Amino acid sequence: MEERTTSIPSIFVWVFFFTIEVSFTHSVWLNLYLVVVVVFYLVYKKMIGTVLFLISLPFIPAITTFWSVYIQGSGITDAWILFTRTYAFAALGIGFMTTIDFQDCLLVFEQYKIPSIFIYGLMVVIHAVPDIRKEIKNMYDASLLRGKRLYPWSSFYYVKVIFLALNWRDHYTEAMYSRGFSETNPRVHYITWKISRGSVIVCAVLIILGNILIRLERFT
Repeated sequence: MEERTTSIPSIFVWVFFFTIEVSFTHSVWLNLYLVVVVVFYLVYKKMIGTVLFLISLPFIPAITTFWSVYIQGSGITDAWILFTRTYAFAALGIGFMTTIDFQDCLLVFEQYKIPSIFIYGLMVVIHAVPDIRKEIKNMYDASLLRGKRLYPWSSFYYVKVIFLALNWRDHYTEAMYSRGFSETNPRVHYITWKISRGSVIVCAVLIILGNILIRLERFT
């Protein structure tokens, strides 16, 4: 049995906490603080392309929200709050996706009492994606040989994928049960996950700093 440390629970709590707090507070400073934290992390990890993606992705919804609230809403203050809030939500989502491995995240949650049938069902879908993409490419090439071009909105794609999923379902089920998977019996994990104390401290400090900024903003 192998024991590994993980920061996934701490990151999940951090993202969930600030998602709720950003939704119910009116703080430009907090929104900018979250964006700066995520950008700093991405720059530290040398993910410059992701930084550009974070800057460009929410721009149109952010600027349209800002303009509509400023012109027809309650003024410049609420407009800036909604503008920065759009970027804060985007930063939280992109930061969460770039800091964790999705498969490890599922395995960690499975050890925290999330139903194993749900977790392993998602893992089956994840591992089946490359095969599905391969089958779609084969369908596209085969249709070209018959002189017919398939488009993303072609119903044939979806019908074929549904039949493939039904066919693979039995194979995946047989493979899982052959490896000892059971819905009712307790599982013994080869890898056990332990929360990193460092990640707990860092996330706690970031939460405290964010709430200090909210208090300071109210006094200015």
